[in-house]
Amino acid sequence: MEVPGLSAPGSVPPNSQPSQPSRPSQSFQSLVSLVSAPSSSSSPTHAEPLSPAGLHLPLAAPALARTQTSGRPQLSEEEQEVMFSTLEAIFQRAEEAEGGVGVGELRAVSTDGEEGRSGGGRNVEALRDVRGILDQMWWSESRFMSRTAEVLADGSRDPEWRVPYGESGVLDFFLRVAATDGVDPGLILHSLRLIGNSCADTDANRDRVVSQNYLLPITKQLRNPSLVRIAIPVIYNICIDYEPAQEQAASIGIIPELLNLLCDRGILGDGEKDLFGFVCRLIELAASSPNGTDKSPENTVEILFSLAIDPETTSLDDFLSLANSAVVHLSDVRFQRYMITQQSLEAPLSILVESYSRFPESEDLVPSISGLDISSLAPHSGEPENEKLLAQMRLTLIESLSEISALPEFAATYALNSPLIGSLRMWLTVPHTQLQVCACLMLGNLARSDDICQTMVNDFRIHEPLTAILEDGSDPPALHAAIGFLKNLGLLTNNKVVLGKARLLEVLSRLWALETMPLIQFASASLARQVISGSQENVARLLTPLSPDPDSPAHSRTYLSLLLSLHEKSDQLPTKIEIARAVTAICRALNTPLPPGLDLDIENLKQRLFRLHVELGKPISVMVGQTKWPLIRSEGWFAFALMARHPEGAAIVSHALHHADVFRVLLETVTGKQFPLGMLEEVSESTLFETALPAEVSAKSGTPDENEDAKDSQKKASEEQMARIDRENALVLANELLKSHSDQMSPAHYLILRDMLGSGSLAQGSYNELIERAKASCEAQSKHEHH
Repeated sequence: MEVPGLSAPGSVPPNSQPSQPSRPSQSFQSLVSLVSAPSSSSSPTHAEPLSPAGLHLPLAAPALARTQTSGRPQLSEEEQEVMFSTLEAIFQRAEEAEGGVGVGELRAVSTDGEEGRSGGGRNVEALRDVRGILDQMWWSESRFMSRTAEVLADGSRDPEWRVPYGESGVLDFFLRVAATDGVDPGLILHSLRLIGNSCADTDANRDRVVSQNYLLPITKQLRNPSLVRIAIPVIYNICIDYEPAQEQAASIGIIPELLNLLCDRGILGDGEKDLFGFVCRLIELAASSPNGTDKSPENTVEILFSLAIDPETTSLDDFLSLANSAVVHLSDVRFQRYMITQQSLEAPLSILVESYSRFPESEDLVPSISGLDISSLAPHSGEPENEKLLAQMRLTLIESLSEISALPEFAATYALNSPLIGSLRMWLTVPHTQLQVCACLMLGNLARSDDICQTMVNDFRIHEPLTAILEDGSDPPALHAAIGFLKNLGLLTNNKVVLGKARLLEVLSRLWALETMPLIQFASASLARQVISGSQENVARLLTPLSPDPDSPAHSRTYLSLLLSLHEKSDQLPTKIEIARAVTAICRALNTPLPPGLDLDIENLKQRLFRLHVELGKPISVMVGQTKWPLIRSEGWFAFALMARHPEGAAIVSHALHHADVFRVLLETVTGKQFPLGMLEEVSESTLFETALPAEVSAKSGTPDENEDAKDSQKKASEEQMARIDRENALVLANELLKSHSDQMSPAHYLILRDMLGSGSLAQGSYNELIERAKASCEAQSKHEHH
């Protein structure tokens, strides 16, 4: 787009300081300067020298030009005045009120009065004559040079003449003027105006600037107090919507230069609110380019956040540009570690709060990071597009904060009783999804040692607001983040009991019914499995009746019934697997000796498990039937073997084996012989769930080892070991069934299992032959009994 700030500032006498250009309305909303400049500790004292991105070609000094072109006639004063008059005839001075040269008048002169033409090619030819006039005026050190530049700069405000300026060489001439040292400031000013207007929405001219590395000398003008206010919109016009210019600007170190301008309000001048917005946007463009943060000083994030949070930054555009620029820098570990060492992470947390409180319709709250008034913090209800931009900024910032909290320096720097951690704990109770998510992620990353997890639960009771989120919340990101945090806390054995007493399992049962949130169903089932693993107390809670009233139908159903109902309804294999693993954890816990001091009736719990959950064998059947995760399959055989040790559990296992698919898998596991398998019900599996599976079962692929033979050998040994364990568990299962449930088994299954444990002849013949053999044996026995 055209930046109107490049309009004609008025006549500038030769060899004098240029007058300040007028500042018409800008495309940005009105911007404001900072009330006070940041402290010296947060701003660079001196900008580093601009790095050259390559060679640019300045014009030769007039004296040298005369030497190099000694054969050329020099212009007299009269001839110079005639040339300037000629240019004035071609380019009528722009009317200040309209802001541009009359296109029709200009075209009429440059095309010899011909009408009906498009004017494109003839305009270029006419301007090539202008280029010749410019060269002669330069060689002659014409006193009309600056006034000529002003006329041409006025003409560049007309969009139809921007491409001809580039193709005719006029733009190249003034690019070389801008790159030349010792040039009259007025000439430089009008040269910059012409460059900026010629590049507005014109990529061909932007390419001319970038390809010849002229952005470097233009950027140097940011250090010139008399030209900085024109250099800023010129650079903006070159860079906006043109990535090569943005990359070059970053590579030559423009961000430190722009930071100095923002930190020193005197450079931009009082009231230059629009320029503040251009600078903010330029920093964002440069930082977002590839390697855009390489030249930024380490304290860049501090400066940007301090500017964004300043009360005088009232424009949402400026706030977002500054915050987004800081977030881009904060994704780099160099800036992450700096913010930790400087203990400056309160700044990004404040930005999150400010994003809610700075721009709402109500002005009731301006919270601080150390004292957040939760009760009056209300969601912003402004324009939907603004809300979208704010939400995206928050999301990206939270991702960076999550990465920071995972660094070892974070745990070493911020104690659990520090103000920052206290603010995060407070955020768990704020009714704002992204604040809750941020707190869960950062505190969850901190909860990676037993001592910290125990302190969080016992001293700070941090599980209570997390449980409240699960009980009352409906936003998937907050639910998922809270579950992830609780999983970290629940890894510690002592914490499992505390979480159970806090009614976590009862609260999770609400999430199992959220059919529109399969990810939450999976995560909540996984958390339930983890909390009951190794905890007989929590297993007892899972087997608690849904109603204490014996006359209520809910009295015969338990929280485990609700989990098994999810297994039946879900079409997601990972969710089914997690529920099956939960059943395995229950079987393990009920077959483990009670710790001292715990008084539970284990036999009663086993009876409740098997009598109230006749469908218990279905999840385990899914475990042994799948082949994707061998460790999961082994867990299934182990669970079946434990269940078969109890008479009522053996009945459930026997019922599960009535399915041909499950029984065939059992035979294959024991014999090692592949029988024709019936396909299990095909399950749709989300790739997103794939990453949520336990690490020990999901990490199936990786970087190949250098020694492939050794890897194959190790893999084969591991598979053989797993097959041996599976076979032993399957044999235990078969033996337990024959001992305690043989009278309830089908004759065919009974004979096959007996044959498998006895003579070992099962390995001979096909599955169908074994069935026929069993039937024949049954018929012979029946005839014998008849006689």
